[in-house]
Amino acid sequence: MKKLFVLILVLCGILLGHGMQAQDQPIHPKTVQTGKYYGLSKPLRDIPPLSDQQLKVLDTKEKDKKEKLNDWPVRTYPFESTALPNGPDPVWQKFDGTPTGFETDALGVNFEGLSGFPDPPDPVGCIGPNHYMQSINSVYAIYNRTGTLLVGPNNLNTLFGNVPGANCNSGDPIILYDDQAGRWLVAEFSICSTNDMMLIAISQTSDPTGSWHQYSFDVGDRPDYMKFGVWRDAYYMGTNTWAANSNDIYAFERSKMLNGDQTAKMIGFDNIWRPGNFMGVQIAVPADNDGAFAPAGKPGIFMILNEDGYAGGTDQLWIMELGVNWTTPYLSTFNRTQQINVAAFSGAINTGWNNIDQPGTIQRLCAVSDIVMNAPQYRNFGTHETMVLCHTVDASGTNIAGMRWYELRRLTGGVWSIRQQGTYAPDGNSRWMGSIHMNAKKEIGMGYSVSSTTVYPSIRVCGQNALENATASGIMNVAEMSVFSGSYSQSGDNRWGDYTACFIDPVDDRTFWYTGMYVDNNNKRHTRIASFNIFPSSIYVDQAVAVSGNGSSIDPVKTVREAVDASGQGTNIWVKGGTYNETNPLLFKNSGRIYKWGAVSNPIIK
Repeated sequence: MKKLFVLILVLCGILLGHGMQAQDQPIHPKTVQTGKYYGLSKPLRDIPPLSDQQLKVLDTKEKDKKEKLNDWPVRTYPFESTALPNGPDPVWQKFDGTPTGFETDALGVNFEGLSGFPDPPDPVGCIGPNHYMQSINSVYAIYNRTGTLLVGPNNLNTLFGNVPGANCNSGDPIILYDDQAGRWLVAEFSICSTNDMMLIAISQTSDPTGSWHQYSFDVGDRPDYMKFGVWRDAYYMGTNTWAANSNDIYAFERSKMLNGDQTAKMIGFDNIWRPGNFMGVQIAVPADNDGAFAPAGKPGIFMILNEDGYAGGTDQLWIMELGVNWTTPYLSTFNRTQQINVAAFSGAINTGWNNIDQPGTIQRLCAVSDIVMNAPQYRNFGTHETMVLCHTVDASGTNIAGMRWYELRRLTGGVWSIRQQGTYAPDGNSRWMGSIHMNAKKEIGMGYSVSSTTVYPSIRVCGQNALENATASGIMNVAEMSVFSGSYSQSGDNRWGDYTACFIDPVDDRTFWYTGMYVDNNNKRHTRIASFNIFPSSIYVDQAVAVSGNGSSIDPVKTVREAVDASGQGTNIWVKGGTYNETNPLLFKNSGRIYKWGAVSNPIIK
């Protein structure tokens, strides 16, 4: 008996050492409701854009409301004296990736997006088969894939017609492309009526310039800073909570909303697993499923951070699961299923909400640290499942902000574990407001804002190629690239915005699209929209092309094209002139990516 007791203690110690704790007891919904459906919107392509003067009036009105919404209490760290790390971040990447010489080619389209006035724009946008749709607070626009404006800019409320709450904008827009259904989702919250509403529109087709199904759901309490994720059985939402005993976890009946069904339901949970006791800015963020769906029956996933300086305990990533039952909604469950230890981190950057330095001013910008930024991206690769996510931390221990990022993996029948993690801060500049995704090649792209006392707030991206990912090194080895270099600092306001957005192109499941913000000399906020690819710095074995002969007897361009056609990769090929051999291999470009041609017998390409 004594041996058995000792064995149990040892097993418990192993589990706790891996950051796993006993499973909590599931809770059931507090709220079940049928949404209000108001039919199809007018085709967005038929709505004339707002004039500059109308945009200015709209933004001024929203600024007044937004300032009231964001009267946040000062965030404190009561356990900071005993919190870890006591010094620099233990997984701090202090160096940039290795340049390949093709960084210019890695950046694709790069064009100006929507602009706002003093109100933080909260830029969000998503790429679809033929369009890029972007929104900032109160306004949306639709572009083609090369950046030509097709629709807007227009009031976001035109998506919602006469649904309750559509007479005002309250902001924090969400845009997602549901690639399995070929539809778009747009959401914003509304708090101008007696009851607070969540407005959700679903496009009728894959063309966002057409008509949209219009829904309104009474969520009872202000659904601030909401985050959405697409899952097989529901659209999931987590929100900021400002009141005790209020719902902050939701599921919406996806299958019915895709068809404009008037009986589409919503369920809401009061999440009892909130780190610390600060009401507000503690969001359990739902995972967004890209590509193949999670296996049938897998519950939706939510993630939240436990920061030890703020909430005590250990720095952890908490995973929660929502199992929805649309037949009997009150039998749906929400549960904290894992508490995973992560490398120690600190979100305490400078003071309160004033965190990020700028040139030529004492005004600092809010880093929105300790929050899972955007929606964690979920992918099902068959033999395993992955999730990537990021948040802002103090990388140096001396108030240089960096992007902490994770890749999680779950094998069939297993539990989630940290496969790799790192904090990207390769120089003395701060990086924050990040968004991260993984493509079908297991390449990772991440975008963010950059600023310091010598660098004006700017927009940059970096990444990890597939070969580096295979080693699970925690290193972003693809050199940082500039989307936009700012020339001005923001004055008079610490609010830089709430988030930015990085998504994968559904056409090739490879190209990353990112939107972020910058400011001009009049404090007007602008946004950029850019696409980029991760070019490998080493050979991809499955793309190697064996060539014999020399430059006088073969046509290397033709040989490469035929080989790539045979592998099903397409014919978008070019080569750079020069002499190539094993030590100076030919690089060729296909479908927006650079590959290395390894077995070359000194052909000369003109």
